[in-house]
Amino acid sequence: MITAVQKAPRITSDGAVRIAAKLYGLRVSAEPLPSERDQNFLLRLITSHEESPSSLTPSPCFHPEGEEKKSGYGPEPSSGDGQFVLKIANAEEAFEFLELQNQLIRFLAASKIELEFARIVPTKTAADIAKIKDENGNEHFVRLLTWLDGVCFAEVKPHGRRLLASLGRSLAQMDAALAEFDHPATHRFFYWDLRNANIARELTGLLPHSRRRLVERFFGEWEKIDWSSLRFSVIHNDANDYNVLVDESEQRVNAVLDYGDVVYSATVCNLAVALAYLMLDKPDPIGAAGQVVAAYHETYPLTGREIDVLYALAVTRLCCSVCYAAKQTRCAPDNEYLNISNAPAWALLDRLSDIAGDWPTRVFRYACGLPVVSEKYARQRRPSADLIEERKRHTGPSLSISYQSPLHIVSGSRQYLYDSAGRRYLDCVNNVAHVGHSHPYVVRAASEQMAMLNTNTRYLHENLIEYAERLTATLPEPLSVMYLVCSGSEANELALRLARGHTGRNDAIVVEGAYHGNTSAMIDLSPYKFDGPGGRGCPSWVHKVPMPDVYRGAHRGAGAGKFYAADVAEAVRQGGDVAAFFCESALGCGGQIILPLEYLREAFAAVRAAGGVCVADEVQTGFGRAGEHFWMFETQDVVPDIVTLGKPIGNGHPLGAVITTPEIAASFANGMEYFNTFGGNPVSCATGLAVLNVIRDEELQLNALEVGEYLKAGMRELQDRHALIGDVRGAGLFLGIELVRDRETLEPADREATHVVERMKERGILLSTDGPLHNVIKIKPPLVFSRVNADLLIASLDSLLKEDSAVLRSQNGRNKKARRFHARPSDLN
Repeated sequence: MITAVQKAPRITSDGAVRIAAKLYGLRVSAEPLPSERDQNFLLRLITSHEESPSSLTPSPCFHPEGEEKKSGYGPEPSSGDGQFVLKIANAEEAFEFLELQNQLIRFLAASKIELEFARIVPTKTAADIAKIKDENGNEHFVRLLTWLDGVCFAEVKPHGRRLLASLGRSLAQMDAALAEFDHPATHRFFYWDLRNANIARELTGLLPHSRRRLVERFFGEWEKIDWSSLRFSVIHNDANDYNVLVDESEQRVNAVLDYGDVVYSATVCNLAVALAYLMLDKPDPIGAAGQVVAAYHETYPLTGREIDVLYALAVTRLCCSVCYAAKQTRCAPDNEYLNISNAPAWALLDRLSDIAGDWPTRVFRYACGLPVVSEKYARQRRPSADLIEERKRHTGPSLSISYQSPLHIVSGSRQYLYDSAGRRYLDCVNNVAHVGHSHPYVVRAASEQMAMLNTNTRYLHENLIEYAERLTATLPEPLSVMYLVCSGSEANELALRLARGHTGRNDAIVVEGAYHGNTSAMIDLSPYKFDGPGGRGCPSWVHKVPMPDVYRGAHRGAGAGKFYAADVAEAVRQGGDVAAFFCESALGCGGQIILPLEYLREAFAAVRAAGGVCVADEVQTGFGRAGEHFWMFETQDVVPDIVTLGKPIGNGHPLGAVITTPEIAASFANGMEYFNTFGGNPVSCATGLAVLNVIRDEELQLNALEVGEYLKAGMRELQDRHALIGDVRGAGLFLGIELVRDRETLEPADREATHVVERMKERGILLSTDGPLHNVIKIKPPLVFSRVNADLLIASLDSLLKEDSAVLRSQNGRNKKARRFHARPSDLN
């Protein structure tokens, strides 16, 4: 290692200019690029009108082990680019290893990888590798590669969700491609191969005593790795933050540089090295690493054993770095480059020393959609048939269960559920697990607070205040007063009390097909219930208005929102004693209906003009699911008087909230105490805060927007190919696919919808039906749902509709004999 540094080339910039002219016939200027073992120059062609080399100031992108930085080698530059990297190898570098690098670059460039790669520029004699002598008579091999524009990953701030995912995909694509590549020169003993970390471990005596114990502890974890259980392949082995180039305009990785550390080793080491440098200077290093791991795993799945050792390998890389830096600085104390990343590495090691040993692996397992808790902690499983019988015996018969053959689900992670046999299902419908099933950050927040304190709100506690401040900050003024409850049903029940207390009135207006909860008052307020099986019909104090459905309803096209809002105004006039208008910001049980423009604006105006208040039910739609906005009501450009929250608010923890104005809250304070034993307890508030943090830190609202639009576009392409799909609608990750037997009559395909849902379950994809006619397939997945998931859902549904077309047609025929449906109403707009 030290000999290699001592035998690094010592060529001047003028010497590099002469090499370029003699070997390649190029008239250039030259500026040195930082390096450790080799020497590299940025060359730029001098145009005919230039009398002298231009002044170049390349960014000093380098690290103790690295070579080419800020930019490097890639496809042949377009006319006028005229920039190259001249690479002068260490005197100890073997010709075969340089030849390997050239072959590797060409192999990757020919692979289907979303990266740019070098063009190797031959000499005037058509040689890819030339040889020179320095002034001391040492021989060095020389190569010339084309330059790539880009910015070092280390210089891009911040590292957002899109960029982290791009890094994970790029590394995975490289590793997947290199699984098919081999070369004798890669099978070498190399001190930067993590299998050989014992070389660095022997240098711990050079470290300050206070730091030695920390590094030894991490090396102890490395020692436990069973290398025989890991996959092996050729790996890049040095995707540090100065060897990764970024296209800032697109926030994507466009190149990975420096093939000088290539080695045949455990495949997972490539990702581990990248994570080691990615975590530097991050406020949440493990969380950032988890986002890279998630994208990597979707592209090139990791094995369970690789996930289990990934963190130990990443930390080992950091330990190797500080140990080698200690050795090199002792031998070359004046070489500032050798210590360039030493301080950040130590800072990160200090931070990681305070993290529980199993925490990073839990985060990485979650990132890969694997159960976070090992199966060894699971209870003994009972047969599904026994559970069904016992469920019938001990629970009420009205308690429903999904699917004709019920699933025995025992664990969940990210956007996946696992049954008792270990089969994984893609969950496309669970909008309660908003930030992902069993999200480790949410679980940790709840469990840590539970271990400390859980009590009611009659005591002061910081969590309640902090959560109130954070939650109300997401809402527009004057929505600033919060009440915490335990469910969406409780939230809507309280909202009704608030509205009645403020207005002194009793009645309410609701939309046909609406569902607002399961308490007695909310059943009375939910046409989905009181007009359905077992319902008693509309109570006298409730006034229904038509569903603003622009696909199946009376009004369609531009201006439909105002026509439907006129129904609300009419209900106000006829009701006379209206306290509130309750409306879901997008209709869930109504069939995933997106409200037409101007609907809430006009309806709210009519209600308020008559002295009523307007309640936006965001129980199913809030917290970024809309994509473009954090709250679905914002898509209507309105501000409600009361907002009710539930379901996703606690990611499965029983939590709900009502947010209102100070004026309405003051009206409610009539002397009767409001108290909720569990609402607002410290554990619930800690959980709610964790959910808000995850939505922010993982940029899940943006993900809902991007993936939702992508999925909706894919479903509309299916609509063009399959007549059964009558309508595709939605916003963000709140989508509905309405199935019809006839696009003219809009005859609902309810049995077909049930068939599709059951068959998709067999394919490992969970969906559900909804809507008054039970013919709408609803899609409301956790917000971590990805484009890869969307592609699988689209392809599987397309395949199913093709394969089962005969079955679906026969069901259509049977249903046509059984009943007739009215023709589609003519468009009124």
